[in-house]
Amino acid sequence: MTDKTSRAVWFTGPRRIELREAPVLPPGAGEIVVEATRSLISAGTEMLVYRGDTTPGDRMPPTSEGRFPFPAKYGYQIVGRVVEAGADSGYAVGDRVFARHPHQDVFTIAALPTLVTAIPDAVSDDAATLLNLTRVALTGVLDVPVKTGEVAVVFGQGIVGMMCARIARLNAGKVIVVDRLAKRRELALAYGADAAVEPQDVAATVAGLSDGRGADVVYEASGAPPALQSAIEIAADRGEVVAISLYGKQEVSLRLAPEFHFRRLRITSSQATDQPRWDWVRRTEVSFDLLQRLDTTEMISATVPFDRAAEAYDLVDGDPAHVLGVVLDYGPPRSA
Repeated sequence: MTDKTSRAVWFTGPRRIELREAPVLPPGAGEIVVEATRSLISAGTEMLVYRGDTTPGDRMPPTSEGRFPFPAKYGYQIVGRVVEAGADSGYAVGDRVFARHPHQDVFTIAALPTLVTAIPDAVSDDAATLLNLTRVALTGVLDVPVKTGEVAVVFGQGIVGMMCARIARLNAGKVIVVDRLAKRRELALAYGADAAVEPQDVAATVAGLSDGRGADVVYEASGAPPALQSAIEIAADRGEVVAISLYGKQEVSLRLAPEFHFRRLRITSSQATDQPRWDWVRRTEVSFDLLQRLDTTEMISATVPFDRAAEAYDLVDGDPAHVLGVVLDYGPPRSA
């Protein structure tokens, strides 16, 4: 490479970002240098960082820099091509990869299977940016699988919730999704949900589609604390609630009586870094398979040039009714 300087998104204060320059280090053994093509802004955890809803004790991913709440270089879903490969990295120049790395136009990263993975030819760069969120949704369903014929409810139809509903759809008898935004409900129906309702209508809808039994499995992917309470209230006898969302600094208060105790409900916290029998590599392979099988076109709402990253965050933060996934475009290859 001739240009050894990179630019990265840094969160410098609540709803403030900067593009900061830094040198690109040459790859050592087991490392690669990646030139980014696309990266996806997470409307969940990443926006908690953007808004300042983290605390100094929160854990940062291994490729992040700085500290919480600020300043922090944070992000974890970026796609690009290998432009330099160190010895024993397992990659070659030109390989397309997905990396768990912040938004940065060129970066050096350890080629570990938990940080970097090769992208199948059949998966586009845009679709590949959805890998991590697909893996989060998959892990939630693996934590508490929905069985054939069961009724599954998914709160929240952001990308994680939508992928969760679509994965559940492969097996469930009925899938009901809950979201306040009409556009997301419409898209969920187009993707195969049996019903898509506003929060105030979920209890009646679940009762109607379950013959009064309630939901066998409820996946909470909205990040809204009241949804967790609603999930408990609509769950069937011995039903299960899966908390996929990270609530940040939001207070989550639950009334556990009488439904939780008398129905013998179980609440499971889902976290994508660990799943017995389904290691990181296996879940990545299945997630890529899902991205090849499922149409994800409508999940990318907007593409914004990397130079205008601040506008992209404003879009995600301020227009949830019309925005699902926002991708940063890094332009033509610098190394060409």
